[in-house]
Amino acid sequence: MLTLLSMFYYICLRRRSRSGTRGEALTSRRAVESGPRAVLPVSVEVEQYAKEVLDFSSHYGSENSMSYTMWNLAGVPNVYPSSGDFTQTAVFRAYGMWWEQCASAPPPFRRTPKSFHSQDYIELGFEEPVYPTAVEVLETYYPGAIVQILACSHNPFSQNPPTDVRWEVLWSGEPTKMLTPQARQFSPTIKHINFPTNLLRLEVNSSLLDYYTELDAVILRGVKERPMLALYKMPVIDISDLSDSEEELSDVGGPFRDSKHQRTGNGYFDKLPYELIQLILSHLTLPDLSRLAQSCKLLHQHCCDPLQYTQLSLQPYWGRLSDASLGHLQSRCTLLQRLNLSWTGNRGALTLTGFSSFMKACGVSLVSLELSCCHFLNEACMEVVSQTCPGLQELNLSSCDRLNSQAFTHISKLTRLRRLVLYRTKIEVRTVNSV
Repeated sequence: MLTLLSMFYYICLRRRSRSGTRGEALTSRRAVESGPRAVLPVSVEVEQYAKEVLDFSSHYGSENSMSYTMWNLAGVPNVYPSSGDFTQTAVFRAYGMWWEQCASAPPPFRRTPKSFHSQDYIELGFEEPVYPTAVEVLETYYPGAIVQILACSHNPFSQNPPTDVRWEVLWSGEPTKMLTPQARQFSPTIKHINFPTNLLRLEVNSSLLDYYTELDAVILRGVKERPMLALYKMPVIDISDLSDSEEELSDVGGPFRDSKHQRTGNGYFDKLPYELIQLILSHLTLPDLSRLAQSCKLLHQHCCDPLQYTQLSLQPYWGRLSDASLGHLQSRCTLLQRLNLSWTGNRGALTLTGFSSFMKACGVSLVSLELSCCHFLNEACMEVVSQTCPGLQELNLSSCDRLNSQAFTHISKLTRLRRLVLYRTKIEVRTVNSV
């Protein structure tokens, strides 16, 4: 096997040497011929701090201030390695369990994956796209809130609109509580990806902390050229998670399609009471429910029953949700009462057409709608909500900071509204009075 790989390397390097100098060709040939222990030339590692804060879900400070705001996470450290409560750091709005235990908190959604812990996020843009080798987060007070680090294939500083935005998880973990609130440099072992990135996303969960977590800076380390050895890694197939899609959810649309080829003959399983099968399936996550629908006619009927979709949280799948995804779910959500679209649809993933079509088909019974950080929302979307959701009682528009003031006038048509969240929006006093 090593001999075959060596020959393959040799052929590739010979071709590459034709466009280079004789010295480069000889160096590359010696690297291959020296055996499997030879170290191939690699790019120099680049170290860079965040250039710009692109998006975030919340912060402790006000929009017109620099104290305790997410803007402090751009650039070099202001505080680190010092520990303590400093106004020059980035601080999210909440910590501990009390935020979820207060009387105004909505109940949790069913079918939320146990691996989804994120409560807040921040997206950071860097100057140079690189293949990440390390990500370092400088935490200056009550560390341990970070639960996920992701990388995006889209260059946020490019003038061209993105055609295909891909997010990859570099690292994920559960919420933790450190023994001491002192500063630390958090640098977990990250996954190697096959595209360069200069857009990172940190997701946090501060529920276990005794006080606000404070972040000072983020360092992205990486190389500009893709490491050669990464080209020859063989994919690992998990036999316990076989599906038709390459990703966990494909782009959420794939597994939601109904299969045309289904088998019959379910043994004794189809003799179980209909209600009992429904109860069993109610414990599955949305991707698992969609995959199970492709197994047989009986389970297809159960998995597509609208009673399984009275509550629907698509927030855990924000990175893969699209208009097509909503279209595949549309026929199953005719009895939908609670819908969570928070964090979804950004960078063109959802459009007015796809959102409107879904709301017109599924909004008539809706009583709760979560739209936090949905930057695709505009005045036309708000008009659709007011027209298609006559019984809406709860509406969350927090951090929808791209809605103009006129868009909020449509809220006055929701006469049954009892809970309205307008945190970090551009609503004006005169609009509040009209609502």
